Amino acid sequence: MRSVRLGCLVFGVALGVACGGNPPEPPKTEDKVATPAKPVPKPCDPKDLIPVKPETVPESLEVQHILIAYKGSGAAKNPQIKVTRSKEEARRLWEKVFEEARNCADFNKLVIQYSDDPFKMNDSKYNAFPGFYEITPKGVFDENFKKCAQGLSPGNIDKVESYYGFHIIRRKA
Repeated sequence: MRSVRLGCLVFGVALGVACGGNPPEPPKTEDKVATPAKPVPKPCDPKDLIPVKPETVPESLEVQHILIAYKGSGAAKNPQIKVTRSKEEARRLWEKVFEEARNCADFNKLVIQYSDDPFKMNDSKYNAFPGFYEITPKGVFDENFKKCAQGLSPGNIDKVESYYGFHIIRRKA
């Protein structure tokens, strides 16, 4: 078998030289060094989600939010929301979901799974972003919610309690 391969190699070299070409160079062993596999990038770095106050407070900004309502909260007064959890149960869920969001969980999925906001899927313009709101100077928002959102740089996540319940807010980039 080796003699057949050697014969083919010699014939190929002879044919190349006879046709006016240069003989092929044998493969170099150092060319066969394996390149290291590229590391798979993480979807996000939890450090990038820590709230960073923007240099200037924007007049308008876009956010996504998760509302965790409880009995006695302003949201529980909405007949579309069926709230059965106590404030303490809501606080524990709020902390759990906030930790998931900070550990790079898919925020869209968290909104769909946990948010008690009855309008989280109503804006057809932003169906790709459930829980989407645009905060504008003319918009009416709870003051705690608005201050928290305005205190975030794009991409950051924070939490706040308002009249309506507990919120996890992500400022859109």
